[in-house]
Amino acid sequence: MSPYRVVLFDMDGVIVDSEQHWGRIWREKIFPKVTGNPSLGEVTGRDYRETIPELDQKYGLESDLEAVLSEFESYGREIYAEKAGSSDELLALFDDLRDRDLAVGIVSSSPREWIHAVVDRFDLEPLSIVLSAGEIDGPGKPEPDVYEAAMAELGVDPAACIVIEDSENGVRAADAAGATVIRFQQSSTAEQMPEADAVADDPSDLRGILFELVDQE
Repeated sequence: MSPYRVVLFDMDGVIVDSEQHWGRIWREKIFPKVTGNPSLGEVTGRDYRETIPELDQKYGLESDLEAVLSEFESYGREIYAEKAGSSDELLALFDDLRDRDLAVGIVSSSPREWIHAVVDRFDLEPLSIVLSAGEIDGPGKPEPDVYEAAMAELGVDPAACIVIEDSENGVRAADAAGATVIRFQQSSTAEQMPEADAVADDPSDLRGILFELVDQE
């Protein structure tokens, strides 16, 4: 019997190729409003409701904080409704994992509204859990709290959980929560990092790595 019971997907950069859109928005729309020189590494994979106020505190915003947050949210609605694409092979994993009696869920830094836009658009139900970092009583990624909360809600030990993440912040969060972590990026080739147990180059590679894990006796 496989030791794994749950597979949790990050959304941005894993299920959908939204990170390329967000990268452009950060560089062209948000960072120009910051008086310092932030990097994408400071914000990628994290909850914008944490990162934008942090940018304001660390560097200073030239625009009103609430106005920047509202602008960012409008970009999000457009990205998830229209722009962010996915892969048929990646999307097929959801049914294939459920066919093996594994619980499948999404754990994301994005708000629940954005997550459900993707779930509905790509017909990803039924899901065992959908959890946004903004819904927990604790910090978002790279801290492990959101993954710990998901595992607690599902009643599973971390050793029984596989997490698929793209960003360094997300990989660190999942690793700190005790999960087995596969790093995969929709729109680029992921690099190895110490906290990742495996790295997948593309959806086909991800499928091979994932099912080698879940099909083991």
